[in-house]
Amino acid sequence: MSTAQVPPLKAPPGDPPAGVESRLAALAELVHTLEARVQALEAALRGAPTLTPSPQTPVPENGPRGEDGPLLDPALPSPTRILGLIGRVCLILGGAYLIRTLVDAGTLPPGVGVGFGLAYAATWAFLGDRARRPLDAAFRTLASLLIAYPLIVESSTRLGILTPGLAALLLVGIAGVHAAVAWRRDLQAILWLATLAALGSGFIVMMVQRAIEPFAAAFLALGAGALWLTYGRRWHGLRWPTALAADLGVLILTLLATWPGGPQGIYRGLSLNRALFLALALAAIYIGSFAVRMLQRRRVVNAFEVIQTALVLLVGFGGAVRVSLATGAGTGILGAGISLAGIGCYAAAFPFVDDQEETRANFNFFTFLALVFLLLGGPFVLPLPAFATLAGLLGLVAMVAALRLRRKVLVWQSGLYLTTSAVASGLGAWAFHVFMDPAGPTAPVTGAGLASLIALLATVAYFLARRPPDPVTVLMRPAVLVMGGLAVAGLGALAIWACCGGRTPDPGGLALARTLVLSALAITLAWLGRRLPVLELRWMVYPLLAVTTLKFLFEDMTVGRPLTLFLAFMGFGATLILAPRLLRNPATPGVDEDSEDAP
Repeated sequence: MSTAQVPPLKAPPGDPPAGVESRLAALAELVHTLEARVQALEAALRGAPTLTPSPQTPVPENGPRGEDGPLLDPALPSPTRILGLIGRVCLILGGAYLIRTLVDAGTLPPGVGVGFGLAYAATWAFLGDRARRPLDAAFRTLASLLIAYPLIVESSTRLGILTPGLAALLLVGIAGVHAAVAWRRDLQAILWLATLAALGSGFIVMMVQRAIEPFAAAFLALGAGALWLTYGRRWHGLRWPTALAADLGVLILTLLATWPGGPQGIYRGLSLNRALFLALALAAIYIGSFAVRMLQRRRVVNAFEVIQTALVLLVGFGGAVRVSLATGAGTGILGAGISLAGIGCYAAAFPFVDDQEETRANFNFFTFLALVFLLLGGPFVLPLPAFATLAGLLGLVAMVAALRLRRKVLVWQSGLYLTTSAVASGLGAWAFHVFMDPAGPTAPVTGAGLASLIALLATVAYFLARRPPDPVTVLMRPAVLVMGGLAVAGLGALAIWACCGGRTPDPGGLALARTLVLSALAITLAWLGRRLPVLELRWMVYPLLAVTTLKFLFEDMTVGRPLTLFLAFMGFGATLILAPRLLRNPATPGVDEDSEDAP
């Protein structure tokens, strides 16, 4: 603003000239306008981002600039700095080669040279942890990686300085050092490089030296460390390679240790006891860690835990059973330990017993583990008939718990327990023999088979009596169908034995007994399906009629006599008439046959 625009502040003596008041008013308005502009400029400056460089993101002074600031992102390091860090790594590697030169010249003994090399690598990892900037820490730790793992591999394979056990121990130790630096400085890429380098180096030395046991133990240690390390940070992908390496190491060890005829060639030194210990350690480390973490955090089981648990059951417990059977000793202790683990898994499922969406997966996970452990360890602890009886009782208990807690997974467990009971007790084989053997039944059902049949009948009856009114039974149907089929087969076989057992009847009479029993079962199931709105029983009628038809055509028509054929035709014809009519006419008026699962 020029001074010509400002009116004079002093008037000539005498009367004030005309227009002075108007000029004073114009001056006051101009001052107010200037104040408003100054305030607007101050507000704009306060809202604009500052270009002052911060200590965390230094702006290069000599970098190319545009109208609004630097052309390069201040958060990215400059090419000059990257090249400088690469040059520093080259200098560090040069120091490592100096130690190698002294060893080759004989100035340092090979063992001392290896010790100096590993100490040199560990020193740069420590200096990386002490670095002020994360980028400096990453490059220093990277230099340590490039020195340590090739040195362990070469010293173990080509030079033969390190024994396999010492090499495995050093591998775990140096990997732990690098993992600690990566954890403290939040260097996920460095942790990935260190883990993959440790696993690759371990497999190379294991294959070259044919040393399975020390490196299987090393992979277990690396897997456990990576598992708990990634619980603190969201680096969950790191758990996969370490877990697979641990599984593969234990699988190779158990297969070689239990090779038919004993370990062969250079693997004769493998110990079955150590193989058993490492197989159980694999299962204990992972399943125990999963259980502790879920109970502590009350979080939902994830995909890694489900997949690794399945692999651990196959590799860990499967390998332990294989080794135990190969040794012929310690099976009772192994079975007791596995059974206790099953009881512990049921106890771990109790905190998640409430039927809530966020805890349902955990309840299913722990109860599934308990089922597997009890079925796996039971035959090692109890005689087979006693185990079959116990499995039948567990099936009944599981059904009671399923209907009280309204948990569908327990219905499936009930079906698995009862199927195991029928197979282990010989009930299934005995019933098949009664129905199919042309010579007829000669031996009665065993006590364990009878107990299994009683458990089947009690479980199915309890389900029919206490069936929930909601449509969850749609998912229960396969398990209930299996249990009902086993119960029907057992009852039919028992009826045939009552008619023809203990003696050798003529083939026509035996065929007639089988046809009449199958026909009676079909009519009974159709009647029950008519009286009780339970679709599962109704579904079993037509498959049973199909089996009866095939049996009538291929047995009765072949070996039957006129009298037995007369009776068989009468019974089978009545069944074909009555069973479909009973299914088509429900006893309860107004009940829709297709909506029996509705509340």
